[in-house]
Amino acid sequence: MKTRFSLIVAALMVAGNASAATVNLSSAYWVQYGDAQSYSLPIAGVNLQSSPGQIQDLIVVATGAEGNPVTTNSSGMDNAYSSPNSPPAQTNPQDTFFTANILTSRGTTGTVNNNLDNTWDASLGAMKSFLKGDAMTVFFNNNQINSGGGSLQSLASWARLWITDASGSLVTMNGLNGNSGYFYLTNLGAKYDIVTQGGGGVFLGDVTTYSSSVANPFAGDKNGTDFVLSGGKICTLTISGIPTPVPCGTPGSTSTDHNLGADRAAYALIFPELNAMMNTLFGSLSASDLDKYTLHADIRLGCGFKPVIAQGNKLVYDFGANDESWGMACMYDNTYGNGLNNGYEQIFIGTATLRNQVPEPATGMLLGLSLIALMASSRRNQSRH
Repeated sequence: MKTRFSLIVAALMVAGNASAATVNLSSAYWVQYGDAQSYSLPIAGVNLQSSPGQIQDLIVVATGAEGNPVTTNSSGMDNAYSSPNSPPAQTNPQDTFFTANILTSRGTTGTVNNNLDNTWDASLGAMKSFLKGDAMTVFFNNNQINSGGGSLQSLASWARLWITDASGSLVTMNGLNGNSGYFYLTNLGAKYDIVTQGGGGVFLGDVTTYSSSVANPFAGDKNGTDFVLSGGKICTLTISGIPTPVPCGTPGSTSTDHNLGADRAAYALIFPELNAMMNTLFGSLSASDLDKYTLHADIRLGCGFKPVIAQGNKLVYDFGANDESWGMACMYDNTYGNGLNNGYEQIFIGTATLRNQVPEPATGMLLGLSLIALMASSRRNQSRH
């Protein structure tokens, strides 16, 4: 009997190949963060350039660039939100990004039904026209200061996505995401760290095991948070042909940098259950109804949300305020930092060709045993120092 997860993947695979996808991930593997599968593009051998001229024909959710066409999306979508676009002064850090109209909105092309103030929004009609049967894929580039190890190269990220119908009510479907209707990129309240050092990711994890309906992330601190650590170096060891995340220093492992700058994407995020839901709606609703259904994305990067104050004829961040209500307290002197320190992070949507994502039982068992042995070896080595 096929599992629920394999049925979701099968639906995505059948729907694929209708057009040329942005990237080919059919030979790549993922780390699960809640409802999201996070793919390392450099580990997968995918070189996806992301300068404004190279992503202008995709859906741009956030960019530090200015001007059309990179900041203007198709009709029925919010335009690209403005992300920090220059290195901030040390005493006045622009260390956060969020999809909110307070400062970062560039408006909407056309109209979006039930458009919300604190999300990037798009009609399902516009999404269907763009995706053309392929799997929606969210790309992200990491453009932190490329020095100081993990403390300066890393940043914090969290996201929640959902769909509403014509009346603005949440869309849910039996068998998808525990029927909660919300889809998250989340660290699961675990340690703010990379996946091999206690972070909340699960290598080759099953997204159907997670379900939640929280409106805001658990901010926490470095010992436990919903914010995922992004950037820096990840080490892998090839086990049974699979590049498997392992603690750096593991004999035979390879280190891969993910702080790749503003012109090369570092990660691809797939939400399999959300894609399955959209494919179902694409096939069951009329064009006019799809235009009234809306995809919402609440995306937060960096550390705590700063209130804004009026300064002349514009609004600016109140950097003197100590309100971290939307994110972790800003960290700059720990092993891993979380605030934006260099500007120009970009988030954009394209498509991907995917593999059959259900590992063979023997392969999964071998990976599990190998990882247990590697982690035990790492602990023994650490205890000797």
